[in-house]
Amino acid sequence: MKKIAFLFSGRGSLIGSVVEGIGRSSVPAEIALVITNNKAFPAENGSLAGRFPVSRVLHSDFADRESFEAEISRQLDANDIDLIVLGGFRRIFSPAFVDKYGSRTINTHPSILPAFPGDGAQRRALEAGVKVTGATVHFINNEVDAGPIIDQGVVRIAPGMTEQALKEAIIKVEEVIIADAVTNILEDRIAVRDGIVRVVQ
Repeated sequence: MKKIAFLFSGRGSLIGSVVEGIGRSSVPAEIALVITNNKAFPAENGSLAGRFPVSRVLHSDFADRESFEAEISRQLDANDIDLIVLGGFRRIFSPAFVDKYGSRTINTHPSILPAFPGDGAQRRALEAGVKVTGATVHFINNEVDAGPIIDQGVVRIAPGMTEQALKEAIIKVEEVIIADAVTNILEDRIAVRDGIVRVVQ
């Protein structure tokens, strides 16, 4: 049984895509750990999607990033996690964390990377006047939103589209490509060579 951890900072809504990806895989898997650093998430008896207990790990409760990451690492190791999915987890990990977990950690970003990495990707896409943007799922590395790209999906920007409308359209794309990425990783279809991801059928 493969074990997956889901880390989030917002509402955690993308966990449904992870569940979908697991369901489509021929390899047995489960979400074994859910962690949030969202201060507003219930500290006790909180659950995500009504079924996943959530561990709340706030960076403000720790003296420094090293001790914050040490607690996350402790929970990952205690649960024998095989795959880590960052579903809008808004913290940048240290090189030490990336060295240990980067090859089994995937992140979603609301743009067609390498365009518009970092915060405010949707707003910056609108300000730049691009006609298409979208979402990317990638492995993490020591640069922000620069790891090997697993999959991407495109959103066409309609005339007069608001930032909120664009965010909602991109989330729909993220849901699809995260599910696909989880399935492909569980079934060992992903090969990375020289920083390039290939999906092996």
